[in-house]
Amino acid sequence: MNRFIRALAAGIALLLLHPAASTAANGGGEWFEYQSENFTVYSDVPERRVNALMRDLERFRRTALAFTGLEEIPENRNLRVFHFRNSSEFEKFSGDRKIAGFYRETWRGPVIFSRDGDHGITGSGLIFHEYVHHLMREHSGMTYPRWYSEGFSELLASAELRKNSVVVGGIPEWRLSAWASEEPLTIEQLLRSPEISGMDGADSSRYWNNYYASAWLLTHYLQLGHHAGHPDYRGASENYLKAIAAGDDPVGVFEAHFNKSIREIQTEVRAYMRDDIQRHKLDIAAYTYSIPRRALTDNEHLFLLASEAMEFDRPELAINYLAASKNQGIGWQENLTLMAVIKAEQKDYKVSEKIADEIGEYGLVSYITAANLARYYLLRLQALSLTRDWSDDYYAAAEKYGKIAVQSGPGYLPGYRSLWTAYQLKGESDTALQIMQSAYHQEPNHLNLNAAIGFYLAHLGKDALAREYLERVVAWSHSDQMRTRAQSLLQEGKSAPLIEK
Repeated sequence: MNRFIRALAAGIALLLLHPAASTAANGGGEWFEYQSENFTVYSDVPERRVNALMRDLERFRRTALAFTGLEEIPENRNLRVFHFRNSSEFEKFSGDRKIAGFYRETWRGPVIFSRDGDHGITGSGLIFHEYVHHLMREHSGMTYPRWYSEGFSELLASAELRKNSVVVGGIPEWRLSAWASEEPLTIEQLLRSPEISGMDGADSSRYWNNYYASAWLLTHYLQLGHHAGHPDYRGASENYLKAIAAGDDPVGVFEAHFNKSIREIQTEVRAYMRDDIQRHKLDIAAYTYSIPRRALTDNEHLFLLASEAMEFDRPELAINYLAASKNQGIGWQENLTLMAVIKAEQKDYKVSEKIADEIGEYGLVSYITAANLARYYLLRLQALSLTRDWSDDYYAAAEKYGKIAVQSGPGYLPGYRSLWTAYQLKGESDTALQIMQSAYHQEPNHLNLNAAIGFYLAHLGKDALAREYLERVVAWSHSDQMRTRAQSLLQEGKSAPLIEK
């Protein structure tokens, strides 16, 4: 394992001379990092337009918190936004240059991808919808039933940002087709999860469009119906949601909290739908704080884009970014080791095998470099384990660099992930769970982390401990596969294979 680092630079240099590198994407012009109170934006868009985007995001965040009454506290970590000047560059991640943007959960934290244009991010209800989910997880300790979580996100996602106010309650334009040929779902259909109702995945796109629209309608009525002279159900709704979170049957306790049958509330909702849809204005002033920026080095912004390309399972795009890196420039180690990880994932060891722990002997490595090295050695170890072989050297290196990554970058989940997976491979389940819990302490509302812990506990037969994590997966995930798997484990108590591969 001590033959590597001097040959590695030569190997990467050859890669950079490959014809593909001459067409490598560099992400456009000069990139900057912008920081507001609650958002970090990486962009090559002119500063004036980035500032406008960030001020809109900050105002929307304030609107969501004001409407919910949730406490205004700093975020655990800033949500990251990648804002592209070039639509074709944006399309490499989105697959569609016509959309305004999208939200994605990744192991490095939630991210928004958006493109510059006249539409503005305020026109992208889907981004706002997902951001409301993020806020509800971060600021509320309660797990909401899916219909309320989705309905509330739809309610806020159509917010209209005006000069000195924000109007909440408009009809989400992206749901207008939901009731073109069918009736809204009934309240009882919403209260019972789609999995239990047998509707999960049925005629998928049409059903889910109706589900989201129907959840919006019910939530809209419960939150804003009193403005039209209907009963004020906000207090009853809060108590009902708490009861559901505590495990009560959502249909069985409905009447006790609302003092009316589901059928009576259903009649009221239909009347509200026909005549009384209300909008609510909030006085939310413009965000006026300064938004400092700093220029990113070429290697830094290429690493950021390559890392996200890996999260999107686009290794060739990641390689194209990394191939434009500047040899020995700031950030070279991070880019170098990420390249090795990609090649190892592709089972191409001709370049990647040249990396070794010797890279750390030339000075302290950053937590990102350490996390990359831990991932690299883990991949080598996993490749051996498939043939029931083992390497103490690879295991020791994965453990060593995983610990360095966790100690020097405690908020960076990829380091934890490689470390706990190495312990899982070794059969050290208690130690693996300790690392998972350490990561959970840093990011308790991270969807992928809750899934990893829940599935691993179920695999170990610790069904009671797995339940709280799996319930969050069912409530939060938009992946049919992940949600169905978690629901099955909750219902049947069956063990499952490890989530890590």
